[in-house]
Amino acid sequence: MLPLKKHKFLANIAGVFLIMAFITLAVHLGRIQLVDHEKYIKLAKAQQCKKIELPARRGSIQDRNGIKLAESLQVGSVYVDPAEVEDISTVAYQLSKLLKLNSSKLIKQLNRDRRFVWIKRMVSDVELNAVAKLSLKGVYIKHEYHRFYPNQQLASHILGFTDVDEKGLEGVELSFDSVLSGKPGYKLINRDALQRQIITLDAEEQLPKHGDHVVLTIDANIQRFAEEELEIAYKKWAPTSATAVVMDPMTGEVLAMCNYPTYDPNHFKKYPAGSRRNLAITDCYEPGSVMKPIVISGIFEQGLVKPDDVLFCNNGVCEIEGRILHDTHGGHGNLTVSEIVAYSSNIGMAKLGLLMGNEKMYEYLKQFNFGEKTGIELPGEIGGIFRPLKQWSKKYSLISISIGHEIAVTPLQFVAAFCSIPNGGLLLEPTIIKSTMNNDGKTKEEFQSLQPVRRVINANVARNIMNPILMKVVTEGTGKNANLLEYDVAGKTGTSQKAGSDGGRYSHEKYVGSFIAYAPAEHPRICVLVMINEPQNGAYYGGTIAAPVVGEIIKRSLLYLGVEPSKFQIAMQ
Repeated sequence: MLPLKKHKFLANIAGVFLIMAFITLAVHLGRIQLVDHEKYIKLAKAQQCKKIELPARRGSIQDRNGIKLAESLQVGSVYVDPAEVEDISTVAYQLSKLLKLNSSKLIKQLNRDRRFVWIKRMVSDVELNAVAKLSLKGVYIKHEYHRFYPNQQLASHILGFTDVDEKGLEGVELSFDSVLSGKPGYKLINRDALQRQIITLDAEEQLPKHGDHVVLTIDANIQRFAEEELEIAYKKWAPTSATAVVMDPMTGEVLAMCNYPTYDPNHFKKYPAGSRRNLAITDCYEPGSVMKPIVISGIFEQGLVKPDDVLFCNNGVCEIEGRILHDTHGGHGNLTVSEIVAYSSNIGMAKLGLLMGNEKMYEYLKQFNFGEKTGIELPGEIGGIFRPLKQWSKKYSLISISIGHEIAVTPLQFVAAFCSIPNGGLLLEPTIIKSTMNNDGKTKEEFQSLQPVRRVINANVARNIMNPILMKVVTEGTGKNANLLEYDVAGKTGTSQKAGSDGGRYSHEKYVGSFIAYAPAEHPRICVLVMINEPQNGAYYGGTIAAPVVGEIIKRSLLYLGVEPSKFQIAMQ
């Protein structure tokens, strides 16, 4: 037996250790309760609570009549919390079999140091049900929204598209992303030690704020007419590209805008980037003879000539300022000013342009905002090319611009400028957005502005002089292929040679054929431009390849809009 003193010594040592242990424990408990209180509260919540995101639905994009062109539908996606998975190989094998995935790649994904791993997004209902039946620990189903374009290719260049997380990447989806996007909510759920959900009535929850809807000025039916007719021309003439724009000349509202080649935004990754370009606003071209009505309007406004004045057009070949000009639509001798436009005489237009002079021509065309963006509510717009006066050649620029060269415009930009003739002389700012609406269907913001940018043509010149001349282009001149029995059409053809890639001589093989027209001529409802870039198969004149397309778009659109045909047509029927 140990002596009594030794017992007391050992007891004292034990007592000291116990006291130190209690002090250490007390300090530790104090630190947990006082210093690290928030830290452990968060850890406890992380184990006992789970924050579930409640996704926000992206707003729809609609045409002017409420037809949905883009909407978001709820779908299920599968994800995994690897920390909760007991056997990664087994889970990977089962999921890869059900979801048609590579099991080896899936194992690598699940072995990463993450708490959230997407397995497959936008899963079919059949696959979701199969995954749910497995009840695999750590495997979850998340409901989210997926962007869907119910009309496939219709208006694709206007709408654009989104990524898998519904972030806008092109078109209206991009320019109005902040309007269309909502704000997700959340819900906190409690879980027991086995991670099973405990239903409570007072669970913290914040509802999502869904995105607003965007209403376009586009009419889905007119858009379809334009796309169908443009596709026919595209297949017939095999051009590099083709573009059509339909506008209400009285308001500046874009009723249709399309390009070929085109694409389906539901599967945009399957198409080359070139097919996704909105050529109506991203590319410019020299307009050629469609520019002549705008130029001649300025010459009339200056009082330099009258419609019946006669000019000698040199029978189709003439040297002006050391430059040889040709009339491509036959040689003409004496022509009135009206006939110069109707038969698209380059020689006649050059002589008329020289009457105006460089400075007056520059100042006149500048007021149409050539060389500037129109401000359309779409991304990627360019302003075209309109060089400063100091860069004009003293000899050649005035002649070139009078026949639509040495200036480059986008199709939309030119339609907006040309509409100043049918609307009585006002330049309007084009728009493609009508309004935004909240989820209750109430209008939040109106985007239309009927205030003109400025007056660019005298009203008398536009309606009483230019309108009869442009009608004559269609009834007697180069635009006969757009002539309709149902409606009076007024317009102008254009055929321009493309400059070489080095910016040098003009090509004799590459052309742009175009036609622009409005109808009914006396009470205009729509203005249509069709531009066909580098056509093949033996034709390139705008009157041959573009005028018939414009005529069909006009006829189908006006009949759809309920515009009464002319009395002549009614009598014929």
